[in-house]
Amino acid sequence: MGNWPAKGNSNEVLLKGRRRRPGEPPKIVILSDIHGNYEALKALPEAYDELWVLGDLVNYGPQPAEVIEFVRKKATLVVRGNHDDAVAFDRDPRCSPAFRRAAEETRKYTASVLTNKHKEYLADLPHYRWVRRGRWTFYLCHAVPSDPLHTYCGGDAARWRKELAVAGTDFLFVGHTHVQFSLREGEQLVVNPGSIGQPKMGKPDPTYAIWENGSVTLHGYKYPVERTVERMRSMPIGTVEQKLLIDVLETGIAPKSNKERSHV
Repeated sequence: MGNWPAKGNSNEVLLKGRRRRPGEPPKIVILSDIHGNYEALKALPEAYDELWVLGDLVNYGPQPAEVIEFVRKKATLVVRGNHDDAVAFDRDPRCSPAFRRAAEETRKYTASVLTNKHKEYLADLPHYRWVRRGRWTFYLCHAVPSDPLHTYCGGDAARWRKELAVAGTDFLFVGHTHVQFSLREGEQLVVNPGSIGQPKMGKPDPTYAIWENGSVTLHGYKYPVERTVERMRSMPIGTVEQKLLIDVLETGIAPKSNKERSHV
């Protein structure tokens, strides 16, 4: 999962458009947790028939408006994340202590640069989506089906068995943890594509997933992280919070509070 498939020059041709034969299932790119990192988002090196976004378009990063506009134009399905909810309704995203101050300060910044239409778009995002493509069914949410916005769940198979039962679909796509994984339970598969805008896999590479013809593959790519860092240095937030967020971007490693898993 740590060594991504190489992306060569042929990918530049693919990005000009993808032709789908009649009756062929769509190629779906699934991504999550963009967090206002437009540089990472626009570097996505993949052509697709559908783009599914699992929430947290905004907060932490310097370009939330650009991210919203990209998603509005290109995404087929989008669900709400805890930070989208916090910005739209001016309420607590319920982060861990390690990220609480950073979330609060960047939420003020995010709210100041978004238009009312942007905030209305975030407010209108659903908590979950249930959809069918061909013979396959899908449940999309940000966190877990029993608590779509806030509950943190890593690779705990016992917990996911319960959540897959709630979803009741062939595939369950979730985000929130910023850590990419897939887990099969019987005939069901839960997939977390990781994070585009604030990866926490031990390196700064954005990660995503592809669904195609009943199979899921996990991917990642490089992007000019220094451009996002440069913009973050200009954000009107405290130096401690700024350093925290830049460190996470540059290293892909997040601090965690003692005796507490990091809710982001």
